[in-house]
Amino acid sequence: MIKSNYQVPWYLRQGLVHTLWASKRYGKRWEEQGEQAAWLRRFPPMIWREKVFTGADDVPLWGVWSCPPRAKGTLIITYGITGTVEQAWYAQTLARKAYEQGWAVLLYDWRFHGKTAELSGVPCSDGWREGWDQVRLAEQLVELGCPPFVGLVGFSLGGQLALWGLKAAEWEKSRLIGFGAVLCPALESNRSLTWLQTTWVGRRIERVLTEELRAFVAQQCGFHGRGGASLPEHLSPDVVNRIDSIMGFDREIVINYYGFPSVRDYYEQTSGLYLLDQIRQPYLVIYAADDPMFEPDLVPEIEARMAGHPDGTLLLTTHGGHLGHLTDPTPQEDEFWGLNRLLEFSQHQWEQQVGQRGLLHQLTVNS
Repeated sequence: MIKSNYQVPWYLRQGLVHTLWASKRYGKRWEEQGEQAAWLRRFPPMIWREKVFTGADDVPLWGVWSCPPRAKGTLIITYGITGTVEQAWYAQTLARKAYEQGWAVLLYDWRFHGKTAELSGVPCSDGWREGWDQVRLAEQLVELGCPPFVGLVGFSLGGQLALWGLKAAEWEKSRLIGFGAVLCPALESNRSLTWLQTTWVGRRIERVLTEELRAFVAQQCGFHGRGGASLPEHLSPDVVNRIDSIMGFDREIVINYYGFPSVRDYYEQTSGLYLLDQIRQPYLVIYAADDPMFEPDLVPEIEARMAGHPDGTLLLTTHGGHLGHLTDPTPQEDEFWGLNRLLEFSQHQWEQQVGQRGLLHQLTVNS
């Protein structure tokens, strides 16, 4: 773990307040103003290219990618449990900041999300198969002309997907994926979803997410039942009414499709927490102790699993909320402290893994 210099504004020192304030201030403004949002105006325009990629198991994945001239590396960016590429303000902001710094970027709708959901009824799996999707995405981006040094960046549940991507890259012996960086990753659903039920605020958070998941499923039934087409078993007409929680979503949609005996077993098998001391590529975890989405007792276990791990860097902050980590802007840095640390780590990995190799090659050629 490295010591954090994060300074939280006084009015954001409570995790839930920080989370809601960030969502309202930036999420709502992105929804209303898009590219014209004040904090995005300073970034250069991006030429997005739309493409349907092919993930693991031949699952189609819709995404948009952009590669600046003389790009140095490639970032695959994965948003959280709900939403779409078009809605995820934090992923959109990171993409613009990364592009400005010379990174090619991909934003994509992962399994059961957004435009990918229109193409395929295959359920999401909390990283179980999405890790291999990211390996396939990296290969196709390089074929399209993006640099062959790829980093996986993820937010919330997308952070767990990115960790699985690193593990899949190791198992697949991929030479393209070089590092990962995650902000507020979901790491242990059994414990955090149980904990949410112990407080009024937690129950309210889960109700909101459950309604969004129910809407996803209803939308899927519409996509794949057009013209009287028969629906797959996990999208039967009455499944929406049986989804009463996040666990209920996974019970009805996910576990039977992927062959897990129970939701509890599914969460245990897909948990990112137990990957933290196994990953063998460099990776960064930024985590706030006051994140209102996750069980507080996970913090010491995260510290213990990453302590002394040569490839893992933990940046633990007392404050930050969920998908917040905002600060007061200075002449040297804007308010997106968390996003800036993701990019700082990415730059460091490029310098260590690519920049040094390039310098050594140049010295060899000139000697």
